[in-house]
Parts: sequence; structure tokens; C-alpha cells
Amino acid sequence: MGHYSLKSQSLYLDDYNELQSLSLAKSTTTQSPGPIIEQFTLNFTITNLRFTTDLRTPSSAKFSSTKKIMQHYIDPLLQKSSIGPYFTGCRVTGFRSMSNRDNTGVDTICSYGNGSQVPKFNQTKVYQELKNMTNGITKLGIYNLDNESLYINGYTEPLERSSLSITTAPRPTSRFFTLNFTLTNLQYTADLDVPSSRKFISTTKVINYYIDRLFKSSSISSVYTGCKVMRFRSGRHRDDTGIDAVCSYNNNASLATFDREKVYHELSTMTNGITRLGHYSLEKNSLYINGFSLTDTAMARKPILIEAPAKSGYSLTFRIVNENLTNPDSQSPEYKAAVESISNKVNQLYRQSNLQDQFLNCSITRLRAGSIVVDCQCFFQSAPSINRAVVERVFRDSTSNATGLWLGSSYQLQGFSVDSLELAIEPATYETPLRTKRENFRLSFRISNLPYSPELQDSRSQMYQVNKEKIEKELDVLRTSSLQDYFDGCTLESFGPVSGKTYTSVASICKLTPDPFSRALQKQEVYEELKRLTHGFTKLGPSYDLEEQSLVVEGYSPVKADEQPERSGLQFWAIVLICVSILLGFILLILLCFLIVFCLRRKSHLYQVQQGMYGVYFPHLSTRKVH
Repeated sequence: MGHYSLKSQSLYLDDYNELQSLSLAKSTTTQSPGPIIEQFTLNFTITNLRFTTDLRTPSSAKFSSTKKIMQHYIDPLLQKSSIGPYFTGCRVTGFRSMSNRDNTGVDTICSYGNGSQVPKFNQTKVYQELKNMTNGITKLGIYNLDNESLYINGYTEPLERSSLSITTAPRPTSRFFTLNFTLTNLQYTADLDVPSSRKFISTTKVINYYIDRLFKSSSISSVYTGCKVMRFRSGRHRDDTGIDAVCSYNNNASLATFDREKVYHELSTMTNGITRLGHYSLEKNSLYINGFSLTDTAMARKPILIEAPAKSGYSLTFRIVNENLTNPDSQSPEYKAAVESISNKVNQLYRQSNLQDQFLNCSITRLRAGSIVVDCQCFFQSAPSINRAVVERVFRDSTSNATGLWLGSSYQLQGFSVDSLELAIEPATYETPLRTKRENFRLSFRISNLPYSPELQDSRSQMYQVNKEKIEKELDVLRTSSLQDYFDGCTLESFGPVSGKTYTSVASICKLTPDPFSRALQKQEVYEELKRLTHGFTKLGPSYDLEEQSLVVEGYSPVKADEQPERSGLQFWAIVLICVSILLGFILLILLCFLIVFCLRRKSHLYQVQQGMYGVYFPHLSTRKVH
């Protein structure tokens, strides 16, 4: 199955397995059976490799390099062991955070078998061999090992009695169960099938966040250790995506047996009858816990509604007097660093106290100026031993010394107080993930070698259907762009005529779904990618020639963008020039009028004004000629 090898008789569908048919087929065949491949798990913990977030990401450089080093050390050990002649290799499947990230757990799957008959795998013998080759489970190459961390197929050596005959309780072993469900508002895309893609990684983070919240509020919260999304699969409908996850829990005395039916009912209640998971919608009949789902018989019974364990919340306030907060902006690096430092110390205080079994989480809600005034909320599982006075006493006892109250060795405190929160608030161990929002980008462009015909506006015509299908296929060129992790496809909306031309305009919508942890996509990015992939927007596939300057994405086109500043600049200078010209013209007109009047007045003494019986008239300057 893909790059995995399957055990030939391990397939079960609803508890059905065709063992008898297989055995009959084997007895009648004359062909020799093929090579047999067996697998076993190998787990251990490294104490001098600090766990970091990139060790959780299979596509990161650190994951890849550390994985190679592990395989380099593990393979030679098993080749020297009793299964050496049959050993075919190990594959690191993941790294885990241990001891508050100080140590790193390693999970591997190893395989062996190269002939028709392979000896039965003796996990106890292999354990002893590896123990001897690692100096009593202390050394693996350059790495130091936790001497109680080695597991072969879940087997570890029981701890021996000490000289004082005190029997130490065995370490809890991890058990696993499967979780399956279907989301109805997450469209399945090809990149969800690639574990190294950005969409796979970001969607996994969101799903894990929601799943963890459910199990941490369930009846197995005390032993629950985590879930991991293994794969996404296509659902029955186009917008459906199936989720397959593997979850783990510690199998210790606090959990008698894992009751999958009880856990199913709890998750059903917490997801509103299997309809909502955070901002996702669920297919109602898609939930399976370790293969269990409500059958018709089970649905006839009334489900048992089990409420999640109650929690108690307390508000803590204190002042740090030996430090100052110069920038109260919650987005500033100084503020964020102070929140992280103080939060770590408060959480460490309660984790190391006698309340550690009930303690859940503390988070800083606000820092205020005045040295540093801290507002903090802490959450505990409800128990008779937990109340406001106990929470306050534990804090004071853990911070008191000869010189006053000290949080760690860094912060001196004053004015400490504790108040109960009226409502139990869910402890925040993660930031709430952003919604995954599909973005639609409207495209319009012109195809110069597609003559326009009224038939292109009839969606039932063959011409419409053929060109629609071809153009949508050619626009899939975005799947090879830098936007490939977000691209969901393009849909042609309509054809239309081009004014003054004989060819055709096209309107379409392209859908892109950025992951919730990335920035919003810009229409300029979509424009530039389309232009780059279509040779300057001149050719769309082998069939269509494009009008070079015709592409518009959500109203954006560089041609229009470039024109806008010129128009606004022209209007500004035009207004200034017009105003100055009018003012200068008005001044010149006044001066001209003044000069004319002045000149006329200076010449007025050269004229003789005579009064006659018919009024006033002006004779010529020559007085010898009389009218």
C-alpha cells in the first residue's frame, strides 16, 4: 500500500477476514510463497537532544538530518543482532517531546524477512542484545539514552527489585486507538495527500488543536497523551474530507479498561451530536472510535450523556517590584518576552507543587505598568482539595524566602491576591486557530483568436461547453505556481463580445484557500503569477492567443494602476496652473484697463470740445477746418 508493506492476512472489514479462502488457495497452488516481511516497533528516549518544534515537522531540515543520523546508528546494531540475516531496515516515524522538551523520544518501525521462512521474532532476546550494545541503554553513538526508555514491540524489561526489596511501580505503557471522522466544509485537494505540503501541515495543526481539546475534557483526560493526524482522504462529496488519526494514552491503574463506546458518547456530546468541530462541520454518521460507531441497534438505545470533568479557575494578581515595563503594547517584543518568562515560572511553580495532579494551566491575561502588575488566570481539575485558600497558600509557600516573595530567582513580588473565577473558563494551551477562509478572485481577459458568436452565451451549446472546459483546464496552470498549495481551481462564468472587435472576452472565478496560519493572498500576486505562466499574458495553453493588456484580477490591472497616479497628479497641477493663470490674467487685465484710462486722460487736452445746438461734438485737431 504505497510505500508500506502489508501483512497478507491482516485485512479486516467489519471483523470479516477471508482466512479460510486464503488457506485453501495456498493449499492448492503449486507456486512457492514469496518473501515474508515482518515489522516491529523500536522506541527510546535521548536525554541530550532538546526537542524543538521543527522536529515535529517531517519536511524540516532538522527532522530530515536527525532522522538520517538515527538510522545510521540503529541499523548497524540490528544487523549485528540475532535477526541480522533477515533485517531489512528501520524507518524513523516521529520524534516526541519528553520531560518538558529537555529530552526527545524517538519512534521507529523496523522490518525483517528475506526468505520463505523467517524465524519467530523474539522481542525479549532482541531487547537484551540492544541493551548490551548500548552499554545498558545509556549510549547510542553521540547520544545519551534514558536507560528505562527502550521498548521493542511494546516490550521493556521489568525493573528489578532494589537491595531494600522495594518494588517500584512499572512505567505506564502507551496504548493506541484510532479516530476517524469526516468534515463536510473542507474540500479535499491533492496537496492534502502530501505530508510535506504546507496545507497538510497547517490543517493538521488545526485538527490536532480541536481533537486535543475534546480528549482533555473527556473521561480519559488523565491518561491521554495526544493524537496525530495520519492522513486525509476524499469524502463521498466534493467538499468532504475524511480524517484518520491515531491517539495514545498511558495504560496505568487510573484507567481500568479503555471503553471506546463511552468515549464515543462523550465526543458525540461535545461535538453537538457529531455536527461541529471548531469551525468545521461534521458528517453526522462519520465518527469512529477504534472502529466503533453507533449501529442501527445502538441508535435504538438512548445515548448516555456524560458531562466533561468540571474545572475550577482562579484569578491571580501580583506586582513585580524589581522590574519595569517600559512598553505596555501587547504586540511589542518586550511585552511578549515578559509574558512568556512570567508564565513559564508560574506554570512551573504549580507543576512542582502538591497540586500537580490537578493543575492544568496558567496564562497571563494582562501586564500593567507600575513596575509590572500581573493579571493571571490558573485552572485546576475540580476536586474537594482544591479551593481559593489552597491555591493561594501553595503560591505563597513556593515563593517565600528570607527576603520576601520571589517568583523563581528573577522576580520579587508584592501585593499577591487570589480570587475565584465565577465561571470555569477553558484553559488556553494554544492560540485559537484562525478560520480557513476560501478566497475567490474574479478574472476577466480577452482571447484574440476566439471569434465571438452568440452561441458562446448559450450554456447548452457545444461551442460553449468545449471552450469552457478547455479554458478551465488551461487556467489550472496555477497548480504549478507558487500558489499551488492554495489553489482549488477556476470556474468559467461567461463569454461576451468585445466592443469594436470581433473576438471574445472571458469572465471566470479562481478559488484559493490559504492556510489559517499564513497571510491573506493579494490580487497582485495572482495577477503576476498568471502573467508569468502565460508568457507575459500572451498565450493560454497551445490553443488561445490573449490580448496582452486585457487581464484584470479583482479590478486590478497594472495599466489602470499606473494611470491613476498620472491622472491624480495632472489634476493637481492643472488646478494649480489654472488658478495661477486666472489670477495673473485678472491682474494683467486690471493693469491694461488702468493704462488705457491713464493714456486717454493725458490726451484729453488735445481735443476741443464745442457745444452746438445738436449737442457736444469733437472737432479735428486742425482748427482750420470747421464743421
